[in-house]
Amino acid sequence: MQRILCRILNFFWRSTESEENLQIQDNLLGDSPHDQDISKLKTVRGIVTTLCTDCGCINESIFFNPDMVCGNVPVNVGMNVIPLVEEDETTHALKTIKVKAVSDPIYGIEPSEFDKRLCIKCVTYTTGDNIYISEETFFPMQLLSGGFLPFKGDLLLVEYSLKPGTPNITINAVSFLNSQNMDEVCVTSIDGRTGIVDDIIFFTEDSLQKPTDYTPGLYDIVNVVAVDSIQPHCSWRAVSMIPVETY
Repeated sequence: MQRILCRILNFFWRSTESEENLQIQDNLLGDSPHDQDISKLKTVRGIVTTLCTDCGCINESIFFNPDMVCGNVPVNVGMNVIPLVEEDETTHALKTIKVKAVSDPIYGIEPSEFDKRLCIKCVTYTTGDNIYISEETFFPMQLLSGGFLPFKGDLLLVEYSLKPGTPNITINAVSFLNSQNMDEVCVTSIDGRTGIVDDIIFFTEDSLQKPTDYTPGLYDIVNVVAVDSIQPHCSWRAVSMIPVETY
């Protein structure tokens, strides 16, 4: 039975990939596939119900592939996960953007005595003191751990609790959803104060830790710390950059 399910998943996954490849080709002349309306992204809580070599299913209806799992953490059938999804306005099908594996039992599907919950949110904008994750919801800048400046499009992992008997929430802790050190990568594009590293990592000098006397240049070799972020043509954003070799 498991083999049959995997074959079915692979069929639908590859069909979806073929459609997405055509869409990406169309997007080369128009919008980037990463130019999502971040206000339409939402978090659901679920359980991995089927798992194959190159794809899986959450809640028997939400498809994902291993590349979508934050930090390439191995997942197993029955594991609690938090997928960030985008709902198709016509079919109402859920397209997976990212998946966060949850190992701590207090963040499981069922309510716990700790009344703590996790969700994935996207930065909509920032001010000097606050980070907004919707038009109305924000939290103080100092609540974000990691020591890096946030930017519109960054994906955050938010721990919150509900106030009993009310729809109000209390945000307890916030961190970047995922970060990764990438050493000796090349600056492949520069456009004013923004640029691209290795063709996949967006950066802006307005939100970048770097030596005060360094300005990124084309073809510079750099070490960066990158976080998951939804940017034009990129799914990473560099939050720190150290030059290794400059040109």
